[in-house]
Amino acid sequence: MKILIVCSQPKDPRKRPGAYDREYDCAWAERFIQHLSIHRDLCTGCGDRCIHCRDWRVDDHSANIIAVLRQPSILSELLEVPVAALLDPLPPHDILIAIQIHEEILIELPALAAKVGCQAIIAPVEAPDWVSRWAKNQLLQKAKQAGIEAVVPKPFCDLRKGAGPVIDQFIDYFRIGYPQFEIETLDGKISKATARICAPCGNSHYVAHNLQGYPVDENLSNEVSHYWHAFPCTASMKQDSELGDTILHRGGQIHMETVRKAVEEKM
Repeated sequence: MKILIVCSQPKDPRKRPGAYDREYDCAWAERFIQHLSIHRDLCTGCGDRCIHCRDWRVDDHSANIIAVLRQPSILSELLEVPVAALLDPLPPHDILIAIQIHEEILIELPALAAKVGCQAIIAPVEAPDWVSRWAKNQLLQKAKQAGIEAVVPKPFCDLRKGAGPVIDQFIDYFRIGYPQFEIETLDGKISKATARICAPCGNSHYVAHNLQGYPVDENLSNEVSHYWHAFPCTASMKQDSELGDTILHRGGQIHMETVRKAVEEKM
């Protein structure tokens, strides 16, 4: 399964957006790429105590990333020819993941991607201004017209099965999306914790590693929250009108919900 990632170029500190421009950031995209590639510098939460647990918790999928396609980090709010802003043509791929790109480019992608064999588009939302409701509806509509699956999870760790068989296969193959934990207990404590499905940023593996040895009691959710923050989650703290909360808080709730469910299955 070949992934094409579409994101922006790194920010250039020497350049500033004009009055009618918007600036984009590839930091979250780089984090996702590092997780898929088991990059050693992605997780530093344990500091000097690090035992490089990701070496056996995470598979190296770097070979599955067929290309990283970039747009400029600063673009005009309105584009005359949106696809002209992409710096390279789309190569053949199976899944396209569009991370914080210009909305006018985003809604042009289904038609372009379908021509080179794309079967599904995932456009995660980690901040309220990444994908507007209008752009989301346009993307889903145009993807349907192009005959490909599309989903806009908010946040990325809320990516769940049910949007289509290709996206379901993506979740199973890369083991990323809505977290799924497997927990074993001994004498009232967590003896082993494994993230069978991990948040796309890699946070769930860090949470699982650090929960081992903790008592299964009413304070467990606080421990999940502590380590989830320590990784840390990089979703926005701005209020999101669709969620009625911040996207960052939703990410934390998801992890607490899934750990609690895994524990309840063992009780």
